[in-house]
Amino acid sequence: MNLYLQALMSAPSPGSSGRCAVCCEYPTERHHIVRRSQGGADGPLIELCRDCHHDAHQMRLHFRYTDRWEYLATVPMKYERALEVQGWREV
Repeated sequence: MNLYLQALMSAPSPGSSGRCAVCCEYPTERHHIVRRSQGGADGPLIELCRDCHHDAHQMRLHFRYTDRWEYLATVPMKYERALEVQGWREV
């Protein structure tokens, strides 16, 4: 697990509002912000709709935590590259 993922693992899960954290649709799925295959089974979860969850797995939707959770919708790109892109929005 790299340093970016380790930092995400220590962050709290975003609070639940009963809506998708990105598009405000009804959430149907819970997304492991750090993939289970990369050690994120016990890490923070975020509620997403099916479309946003699909985008997250296609590397078109990224999450980061500073003092609050933020997301970035992009063309497909790796997380490390997404961290360099402007336009992050609060969850």
